[in-house]
Amino acid sequence: MARAADTVFMNGQVITVNDVDAVVSALAVRDGRIVFVGDEAGAADFAAGAGEIVDLGGRSLIPGFTDAHEHLLMRGQNELGLDCRFPGVRSVEDIKAKVAERARITPKGGWIRGWGYDHSKLAEGRHPDRFDLDAAAPEHKVLIQRVCCHIAACNSRALEYAGRPDGAGEAAGGFAGQGNGVMFEEACAKLVNLARPSPGEMEESLALVNDLLLREGITCCHDAGGYGALSMRALQEAVERDKLKARIVAMVFSLIGGNSGFIDACVDSGLRSGFGNGRLKLGPIKIMIDGSSSGPTAATLEGYAVDPDNHGLLNLTREYIEETTQKVHVAGWQMTAHAVGDKAVTMFADALEKAMKAQPRADCRHRIEHCAMAGPEMIRRIRRLGVVPVAQPVFLYEFGDGYLRNYGEKRGGNMFPCASMLKAGIPVAGSSDCPVTFSNPLLGMHVAVNRETQSGRLVGPEERVTTAQALRMFTWNAAYASFDERLRGSLETGKLADLAVLSEPLLDVPAQKIRDVRVDMTFVGGEKVFER
Repeated sequence: MARAADTVFMNGQVITVNDVDAVVSALAVRDGRIVFVGDEAGAADFAAGAGEIVDLGGRSLIPGFTDAHEHLLMRGQNELGLDCRFPGVRSVEDIKAKVAERARITPKGGWIRGWGYDHSKLAEGRHPDRFDLDAAAPEHKVLIQRVCCHIAACNSRALEYAGRPDGAGEAAGGFAGQGNGVMFEEACAKLVNLARPSPGEMEESLALVNDLLLREGITCCHDAGGYGALSMRALQEAVERDKLKARIVAMVFSLIGGNSGFIDACVDSGLRSGFGNGRLKLGPIKIMIDGSSSGPTAATLEGYAVDPDNHGLLNLTREYIEETTQKVHVAGWQMTAHAVGDKAVTMFADALEKAMKAQPRADCRHRIEHCAMAGPEMIRRIRRLGVVPVAQPVFLYEFGDGYLRNYGEKRGGNMFPCASMLKAGIPVAGSSDCPVTFSNPLLGMHVAVNRETQSGRLVGPEERVTTAQALRMFTWNAAYASFDERLRGSLETGKLADLAVLSEPLLDVPAQKIRDVRVDMTFVGGEKVFER
């Protein structure tokens, strides 16, 4: 007779994700691990004397979601800042009103931070500028980030604090602020760094983010970095103080003083990807090659449909990309790059191939964050190199209309070609890039399955995936991206009991209703950490 379990789940649609459509009806957990997966009859021995029996009532039990690319501190900082997203904010005047209201309760000289505006959806059809923000808060430092996080508007006080009283930007590619306080890419990153939260605000923001993650059934998050060693310290302290229950894979990336010094320090330390434990471990070293898909500042081989002379922005030279990739690869690290446009993706693929030929290594599992533009030849190349693309299907929902306009119907429709990648045998991982857009994995799955924009337009319907495939992207594939597929990502005996109970039997939900499914319970290591 089996020893009683701590928790037994029965009478449900238990989606194992071991095989894409494998479904059973019961699961048992003991000492933080899954000890049984099967039917009610087999679970009966574990249920006798169990600490808790959860009657699923036909609902789905799934592996906890993994978001393979999210900026935790930025998300938390935004929770403390001004929400300037559409449709709550529809004009520059709305932004000014929010800033003025916050100025009334913020000590003079302090920072007022906001996020999420989309200039293409504002009534004025432009970015807020230094003059707008000066009028709203002349005695404060103001920084408002665009939804993509690659562009920001700031006022004169913020510019003076940054040592740029004339408002001129220092962005890569010469795309400067033109004196109006609108900063792109490198100039934006410098301002965001200067306006970074204090240690106390970091702690508060991570506690807020923890609750949001667990509410959405996210039991592991790959943090895409931002503040270098400060981010690492804040994450470590949050985990040690049990303020972060979700498991964290921390990428090596820094806005502070440029990323090169931080990369060199990590490589020279002798550490490698995977150092840490089941709560917090080091992930890949990351570089940022181009801009954003929605800015739009992605680096493309062909000019934009709306401006054939515009090929986006490159933040790094080919020489730097190749030298850094070689150094990181030889040191035994996993390597990744923010590469959105096909020009950026090609440059990084070239660098990876060159490094891997010079120093062969088994199962490097290097990644490409976003990898939004990848044609058939690049997909075959990614498969051959064993690279894991980390995609954000949810971008199609919020930004898809802009993709079709900025890049053209064909190129825009082929953004995030998840179906083609999966067909080629590539374990593309699901993620959100929150706070760039919505973090809810069920919305991300919904968009991967339906590929519809907020306005209802289809974006590349041939790239739609099945519900089971979408679930695997946000569970097993995302775990594979951090070498964790033997520990989590599917419901199998011996694996960590990181679980989510959904409000519906997911595989029976119509494709158009996936976004309406909710998370009822979340478990990390067998501990119930959220219940709706």
